[in-house]
Amino acid sequence: MSTGVTFITLNELGTGVIQAGDNQQERLEEFTNRVGSGEFHAETNGVIPCKCIDGRCGGHGALMPNSAGGSETLMVADDLTTKNFALNGDSSTVGQFKETLRFLKEAGNSVGGHTAANLHGAPSGCGANDKLPAIYAYMAQGADQLRAVATGVLGYEISDEDHALIINNAAARTDFSAGDEVLANLKEQGGEDCVDVLQGAHTEVIAVINRRLGTTLDRDAIQAEFGDDYEAFNVDEWSFNEGARLISQTGVAEQRQKRIAMLYYNLATAGVLCGPGMRVTVLN
Repeated sequence: MSTGVTFITLNELGTGVIQAGDNQQERLEEFTNRVGSGEFHAETNGVIPCKCIDGRCGGHGALMPNSAGGSETLMVADDLTTKNFALNGDSSTVGQFKETLRFLKEAGNSVGGHTAANLHGAPSGCGANDKLPAIYAYMAQGADQLRAVATGVLGYEISDEDHALIINNAAARTDFSAGDEVLANLKEQGGEDCVDVLQGAHTEVIAVINRRLGTTLDRDAIQAEFGDDYEAFNVDEWSFNEGARLISQTGVAEQRQKRIAMLYYNLATAGVLCGPGMRVTVLN
């Protein structure tokens, strides 16, 4: 069975280990075609990034827009651009995350992230959080490749100035808080209910960049159809614009920069977590 969904494989852009294995070939084409066509995407609550891109089940509450690390994406977007939420004298990521969460909560927005039922030695159980130093390094070292994907595949217009701002900030950061410290801060600010406890091992075989406004991936529906052997990463790219608008203070230029920063962070997260065989498709 051949897939009717157009996709690319990460190839040299994928430096991690998550990708389809030999035991996932039987329904790989079917899964790619059905998930990549939007069959398992459903209406979501909220319009800004809140839940993570992780494909595992264990989320609770309403479906919310997905981005790497959940609400952490908004902190990263600010850190890579204007640093509005950086505390005076505190260069840590957890300090900036705390201020981001405080702002989001005071503005009446939900916040979110996740841990895992079995951490396997990981600090928080969220790769987008625990591997933040590697993700920043990926952005700094693979800057041209990220820009090429953003412009060539997704049609972003990125000026030299905006690109340099984001990449230089990624390269300059050296102070990273531990993943469990960031997770504890999320629980403190948002309460235990904002943290999903995801189950099982990673079995993602495709990453979906979702541009369908107001939708996100229903992992439970996928599990009901395919069991635990097939999962998908999902990035609700459509939510970046509203997320960037919410945390910007000076207008459209800052909003544009933060939207690009969110995209770079999500692409870099995929590059760090996924192997060269990971399939990526854009859902329009």
